[in-house]
Amino acid sequence: MRKKLGIIALIISVIWVMYLGFVYNRSYFEHYPKVTVTVAERKPFIQDISTVGYIEPAVRSTVRSAVSGKIADIMVKVGDYVRKGAPLFRIESPDLELQIEQARLNIERLRIEEEKLKNEVYDISQYEISLKREEENLKKTKQDLEKAEFLFKQGVITLSEYNNYKALYTQAKLAYELAEKNYENARKQYEAQEKLRANNLLILEESIKNAEAQLKNLEDQRLAKAGIDGRIVSIFVKKGEYITAGTPIVLMADEKKLAVSCVIDPRYIDKIKIGQEMRFKVDPLSTKEYKGEIESISEGTEELMGKTGVKITGRIKDNVPGIKVNMPVYLRVLVRSKELSVVVPVASIYQETPKGEENPLYYLSPPSPEEVEYYVFVLEGTPITTDDRELRRLIRDNVQVVRKRKVEVGGVSEDEAEIISGLNQFDKVVTYSSRPLNDYDRVIVIERERWAKD
Repeated sequence: MRKKLGIIALIISVIWVMYLGFVYNRSYFEHYPKVTVTVAERKPFIQDISTVGYIEPAVRSTVRSAVSGKIADIMVKVGDYVRKGAPLFRIESPDLELQIEQARLNIERLRIEEEKLKNEVYDISQYEISLKREEENLKKTKQDLEKAEFLFKQGVITLSEYNNYKALYTQAKLAYELAEKNYENARKQYEAQEKLRANNLLILEESIKNAEAQLKNLEDQRLAKAGIDGRIVSIFVKKGEYITAGTPIVLMADEKKLAVSCVIDPRYIDKIKIGQEMRFKVDPLSTKEYKGEIESISEGTEELMGKTGVKITGRIKDNVPGIKVNMPVYLRVLVRSKELSVVVPVASIYQETPKGEENPLYYLSPPSPEEVEYYVFVLEGTPITTDDRELRRLIRDNVQVVRKRKVEVGGVSEDEAEIISGLNQFDKVVTYSSRPLNDYDRVIVIERERWAKD
């Protein structure tokens, strides 16, 4: 009986010891915060500058007044769709009317000169008549000389009479040669005059065309016309208002070509440039993103839908169904760092306000836009102990010490942050903790999957 009781007591003792060990290990394990860690990497950092963007017309045209004067008539209203060249406003300007009248008088003067030049004729008919007369006279004297030569050989006329006919022929020949030379000179002068007259006519015709074009341009300045096919977005003047040359009259937009625009904090201005990639979502709950490319960056701050900042506008590269002007989209600009950076998950960053008030949330949190100080908790290895049994237990349960280290945060993306200083490559940083951490805390490092099971 005693033997049985002893065996039962031994069994109960063993069970009790095992129970105490289990309770001790359980309480020991739960005594320390459980954490997950990651290794700080050195790699190119792509920062997301996230904001709300808006769909805008890619092509805008501001119609300005070419002259000073009074708005006599407004032919369109906001929202109208007009074609390129359509009249929008009519302007009355005394100075413009004076210029138009002077242009008309100039055209009339040029046309009178043209008509006068067309009627100018260089007459060489007298030289032609003289040449024909001398030619006929030469033929007659030649015939008379031939007849006199025949009669002289027959002894009908004397030598003196024959020489007289011969002298008349020589005189007629000289007269003909002179007339021929005069006609040739007159003909050359006539051709030169005609060539000069033709050139002058061409110059006058070109001058008339230019003057008519100038007149049309002046007359067109009475009307402000659309520079593109598009919709009237804004009208800046009223009927009867006096304006000066160069005054904006109307803003037009081509809604067939759309762009995406947003305003961002000026502190990011040195990180963006023309050609950088933009991505946006029409539906915030959707994973579908569309691509764009920055085409313009404002030189100063501008306002867009009530927000003020540096305005950037991008060309939409994808076909986005259903988008309209002024539709909001969820936009992010991708900014790649120039050099390799130490990068950690956003979840590893812990923040404190300048007053020293810690983040009240019991977990690590992403950086705040406010002015705060940032920290990470870095694993420093297994705690030092003189108790070998405790050391084995610490190693077995993966118990390590964390140090609170101040860091300087650069850019921040959707799930990563760039660390400018305070952290080195390959440092192991805490990404999540079951309880708030303090400097020199002992923690149990556990895998994320195992955490979810526990």
